[in-house]
Amino acid sequence: MSLDQHRGTDPDGRSVVIDPRTLEHLARRRPRMAAHVVAILAAIERPDLREDDPVPGRERFYRRDLDPHRWLRVVVDFNHSPAFVVTAFVQTNEPGGTS
Repeated sequence: MSLDQHRGTDPDGRSVVIDPRTLEHLARRRPRMAAHVVAILAAIERPDLREDDPVPGRERFYRRDLDPHRWLRVVVDFNHSPAFVVTAFVQTNEPGGTS
């Protein structure tokens, strides 16, 4: 997959990339997520829920496509242009809590 295929646009029209740093992070810390770049971009492009991240300039995007009990959370950093995916993981708790 080329880097062009690692790019999406959030509902506000902002460009977001999954760059080599993100891919390395996923491979090292979240290896199951490394194979789901398409799902990560889909969560950014068509989120079921969005919320601010505690880190300034970051936002969380959620998709509930997995099943009724699991959410895909994608954290995006908008402090740089283009914005980039910091991390992505599956959570079983409802968004809005701390984890």
